[in-house]
Amino acid sequence: MKGKWLAIGAALTACLFLAAPVFAAEMEELKRRIDILSDEVEELRTSGPAGTTKPDRVKVFGYGEMHLNHRPGDQGVTKIDQHRFVIGIQALLTDWIHLNAEIDFEHAAQELEFELAYLDFLIDEKLNARAGVMLLPVGLLNEFHEPPLFWSVERPDLQKNVIPTTWSGAGAGVFGTPIEGLNYRLYVVNAVQSISDGTDQGQFKGSSGIRSGRQQLDETLAENWAVTGRLEYSKLYPGLQLGFSFYTGNTTHGIIDEGGQTTLLEGDVKYRWKWFEMNSTVVNIDISDAGAINDFAFNQGNADGIVADNIFGWNVQAGVHLPQLLGMSTSQDLIPFFLYENYDTQDSVPTDCNFANCVKDPHNDVEVFTAGLSYMPVQNVALKTDWQHRKFGDNTSDDQINVGIAYMY
Repeated sequence: MKGKWLAIGAALTACLFLAAPVFAAEMEELKRRIDILSDEVEELRTSGPAGTTKPDRVKVFGYGEMHLNHRPGDQGVTKIDQHRFVIGIQALLTDWIHLNAEIDFEHAAQELEFELAYLDFLIDEKLNARAGVMLLPVGLLNEFHEPPLFWSVERPDLQKNVIPTTWSGAGAGVFGTPIEGLNYRLYVVNAVQSISDGTDQGQFKGSSGIRSGRQQLDETLAENWAVTGRLEYSKLYPGLQLGFSFYTGNTTHGIIDEGGQTTLLEGDVKYRWKWFEMNSTVVNIDISDAGAINDFAFNQGNADGIVADNIFGWNVQAGVHLPQLLGMSTSQDLIPFFLYENYDTQDSVPTDCNFANCVKDPHNDVEVFTAGLSYMPVQNVALKTDWQHRKFGDNTSDDQINVGIAYMY
C-alpha cells in the first residue's frame, strides 16, 4: 500500500513539473495582454480630437501689466492704470493643426480687444501655413510684446506712434526656417484705413501716424489688402540677430479714387554679449496721395492733424545684466538700461493739398530719453521703474516717472 502512494506522488510531481512551463507561458502572455490594454487605455485618456496624442493639448497662457505714471511740476498728475490683462489659449486640434487665440482686457477691463485667433498648419520646418487674425511681423516688439520681454514700463514711443504695436490683421500666409538661423513670415492681410467712411472706423492722424488706421475685426472694410513680411538672421555672429520687416498696401478702401498706398520699411538689430545687451530699430513710412487724404478729412470735418506723406523714426537701447557682470550665481536679474528715441510723425507733409492747410507741426518732432531699472525675480515677472524726458520740435518738453509690474503665465 505504501508503495502505491509513493507511485501516485511521483506521478503528480512529474505532472506538475511538466505543466510548469505551460503555466508560466500562459501567465507571461496574460501579463503582456494586460500591458497592451493598459497602454491603450492611457492613450485614450490623454488623446485629443482627431488623433492628437499630446497629453497637454489645451494650454491657457497670458500676460498683464499695471502702471503708475507721475508727471511732476505745478500741473503734475499721478495716475494708476491696470493697462492690460490678456488671456490666451493654445489648442492642439491635431498633431499638425494648432489654434492660438488671445483676448485683451485693457484699462481695468473697460476696453476689450480681440488680439489674435489663427490656425497654424505645421507641414514642414521650411514651409508652414497660417490663417486667421494674426499679429503682423513688423519690428522686434509687435509679435513678442509681452511686458517682461521689454525693459521700460511703457512700450517705447517708436513702437506706439510709428510702428503701431499691437498691430493685427486678418488673412493668411506662410512661415518657416529654410536654413539654420534664418526665419521668415509672409502674410496677406486686410489693409489699415487712412480715412474714415463716416462710421467709427479709424483714420490716419498727424500726431500718431498710421496707428489709428488699425481696426478691430468687426465688419471692417476690406476693399484693400496688404502684403507684410519679416526676415530674421542669427548666424552672422554669435549673439547677433538682424531683422528686416515690410508692409505695403492701399488704404482708402474705395472711399476716394486715390489709393493711398502706404509702405513701411523697418530694420532692426539685437545683440547680447555676456552681461551686455542692446537693440536698435529704424523705420520709414511713405504714404501716397496724402494730399487727397487730408482734403477728404478736411471736407468731412473730422481731420485730426495733417497726415504726413513720410514718417521716420529710430531708437537705440542698451542695458547691463548686473548679476552676470558681478559674477553672481542666481537666476534673478537686475537690468539698468538707457533708451534713446527720435521720431517725427510729420517728417514731411504733402504740398498738393487743395483745401486742408497742410503745414507741418513741429510738436510731432520728438526726442525721448528714458533711463530705468528692471528687476526680474523670475524670468516671467518684472518690476520696473524709469524716468522719461521728451523734447519736442517746438521747444517744449515734459517729464514722466513710471513704475510698473509685469508678468506672463
